[in-house]
Amino acid sequence: MEDHSNLMDADDNTVLELLDRLLNQGVVLCGDLTISVADIDLIHARLQLTLSSVETARRAGWYTPIRGSCPA
Repeated sequence: MEDHSNLMDADDNTVLELLDRLLNQGVVLCGDLTISVADIDLIHARLQLTLSSVETARRAGWYTPIRGSCPA
């Protein structure tokens, strides 16, 4: 596993470099959403957002092309 402890130490880091690292490694955000009225839960959803480049997703096995979509 790569050590990223010096990611914030360098003064020359830019948003573009940070975005490049995030897309290269991949990021997964998880959360819960509950919609309720008068303290009665109507909808509960568990959400998961995966953000990565297509190349990283392919290497991880996350990307499966949809038949009839744009060629990858």
